[in-house]
Amino acid sequence: MERSFIARLSGVDVSGRKTYDLVDEPTGDDYRALLVCARAQCDTAVLSLDTDRDLDPAGQEILDRLATQLRSENRSGHVRLLRYEFSQACIDVLAEVPGLFAWRQPGLPENLCLLRPDGSPWIVSIAADRIGYVEFTPFEKLLLGRAAPGLAAVLAHQGARDAVLAAFERRLEDAADALEADLLVYTRALAGEGREGIVAAVHDWLVSGELLRVGAAVHVVARLGLTELEPDLAHLAEQLRRDQLPGPSVYRSSPVLRERWRIRFDRRLTEAIAVLQTIRSG
Repeated sequence: MERSFIARLSGVDVSGRKTYDLVDEPTGDDYRALLVCARAQCDTAVLSLDTDRDLDPAGQEILDRLATQLRSENRSGHVRLLRYEFSQACIDVLAEVPGLFAWRQPGLPENLCLLRPDGSPWIVSIAADRIGYVEFTPFEKLLLGRAAPGLAAVLAHQGARDAVLAAFERRLEDAADALEADLLVYTRALAGEGREGIVAAVHDWLVSGELLRVGAAVHVVARLGLTELEPDLAHLAEQLRRDQLPGPSVYRSSPVLRERWRIRFDRRLTEAIAVLQTIRSG
């Protein structure tokens, strides 16, 4: 659903609006706050279905519950575009989903978008690609900031430094996930013969100060249960608590990205320490 295409369809002057990328996915309370804030601006919710793919029973139940709010349905090839009245009843159903990017088949219908009465977009999402953006006037952004400051904090003007860095970060995280999976395959194959060597090598990564290596090492420690390295994890946790473990230097001038990194790293570290404590106490 391309921006210029939507603007042409609506015939509305959107020159006073700016496009903001969502640095991170709105989930939980932030996602629900997004829906509540949109209520005053939007009258239509849009979902899509790929008819070439089946929909899970849970997704079909969502459609059944939204059926009374359905305004219109259009088909383009194998895609059904469903437009719903963005009423409180609709919001109540949409709010049960954990986050904006959860709208993906086969579990659910796809790509929740919210439109203004003039047909122009308020928020657009492409869930499979984890892309979301909003189009706001300065006043609308101010209202969102007052109603949901946590949500407004994750908006970055499209093309601006923070938005580009956030896109880089998500791609780096995807690459890191693949790296960690590969490391686990390799180290598990060696575990029966060379645990001491694995522990020593992972320790070197934990103390390297290179955050990509540190993050991968924390993952390996937890998945392999390397209890020998629990003191290293405790030291990292203490550094983080004392704010002595700086995030990536490229994010030092961006409070949003820096806090995002801190929360993600703290979650991973806390989970790893809990795994080791469970192993040790068991």
